[in-house]
Amino acid sequence: MDLASLKARLEARFPELSPQLQRAARYVLAHPEEIALTSMRSVAGKADVTPSTMVRLAREIDLKGYDAFREPFSLWLRGRQSSFTERARELRQRARHSRAAALISGIISADLAALQDTYTALSEAKLAEAERLLTAAPRIFVIGVRSLYPVAYFFHYACRMFLDSTILLTGQGGSFADEMRRVEKHDVILAIGYEPCPRDMMCAVDFGIELGGKVVAITDSSISPLSRRAALSLVVSANGPSVFPSIVPALSVAQALVALLLARSGNQALRRIVSSERQLRSMGVFVDGRGG
Repeated sequence: MDLASLKARLEARFPELSPQLQRAARYVLAHPEEIALTSMRSVAGKADVTPSTMVRLAREIDLKGYDAFREPFSLWLRGRQSSFTERARELRQRARHSRAAALISGIISADLAALQDTYTALSEAKLAEAERLLTAAPRIFVIGVRSLYPVAYFFHYACRMFLDSTILLTGQGGSFADEMRRVEKHDVILAIGYEPCPRDMMCAVDFGIELGGKVVAITDSSISPLSRRAALSLVVSANGPSVFPSIVPALSVAQALVALLLARSGNQALRRIVSSERQLRSMGVFVDGRGG
């Protein structure tokens, strides 16, 4: 359902709604950006209704829950800001009318809100299922391109301290197909990508699925092409005032997955960390802050 259809359905059913649901509906129709950018609890507070009222409103228009209700608003906002040029112009326009401190505060506040929304939306059960899939996989192929490559690199780098099963896909020289050729049944592809999904990444993911791989996705949309291909999707909130969608929530989820994998690992993983740390020290990788 797109935003226009959702609004039309709300308006058609408005006379039949209870006073509380009408109050919520009025706020939703008047503040579409708030629905896209802030948590259900925050929206409910501003609308002067309870969070459960927002859930009931979603169900009144035949949606399963608030996440499905919020999705058209997020897609609408993303579509409105899909052009990097347009986002850059809006950013420059805001900068002309506010001081640098206000601009920085807006970006950091948006990241904090995105982290809270992501934490609220992601259940412990989903993260535990992601950890189970990753732990059971003979190999984990990690892919993230463009602005999300740092998230993929971090996950791979951190896991290599105690696991031998992660493989970072870089696609250097157009080699995604060559790298994905090693995927076998029961392997997991940890794919990190926002809407719009890069074509080369989606081609690589499709190839890996054909070979028997199972996808765990970190993405910003439950109905993105990446989510539709995934055995499990971890959906983050990434909207904000900057030119690019924020990578902070995706990085936070990647850190959580690393922590879960390490926490559930055995003594061999700990021995590998000890060995890795010893190697780094012996090679003088880090400067000793104590001097000497």
